[in-house]
Amino acid sequence: MRLGSIVTGVVVLAASAAGQTVESRGVRIQVPAGWSVNQQLIAASGPVALTNFGGAYLPGGIVPPGSAEIEITSVPVPANLTEYVRNELRGANTGKMEEIAENGKAGIRTTYTYPISRSTNIGTLAVYVPRGAILYKFYLSYWSGTVNENALAEVLRSVIREAQLR
Repeated sequence: MRLGSIVTGVVVLAASAAGQTVESRGVRIQVPAGWSVNQQLIAASGPVALTNFGGAYLPGGIVPPGSAEIEITSVPVPANLTEYVRNELRGANTGKMEEIAENGKAGIRTTYTYPISRSTNIGTLAVYVPRGAILYKFYLSYWSGTVNENALAEVLRSVIREAQLR
């Protein structure tokens, strides 16, 4: 069965919340236009999880083609950030790590992919931002090679730029 032919999926309760401010795990963000937030995760003190497809995942919790999800979480800051990222992404097909600094937020950005079929990969842009005793982790996941990849990456950059880290 081709993955693209699957029409049923997992639906996560998501509220259309463009412009709404949400907070969890020490980060406060404004929900971008066209995105919705998983209120159940926030109510459970989980990560901030946003989708641009209303939370209607494909079977197995896979993001639908042309769509994306953003997850933001936090953990105690590790002693060595570069080593932490390497360990976290061990086994994934990773791109190079780059230091970033934007709007007072410095950290590490990298990409990684994992296969969901012989010809399809899910790509993730990961940004790690240490602040005080907390490491904030921002992930954007989407089908690799999607035509709107650059626009999706810009949404993540905007979320990070405007994020209030506690």
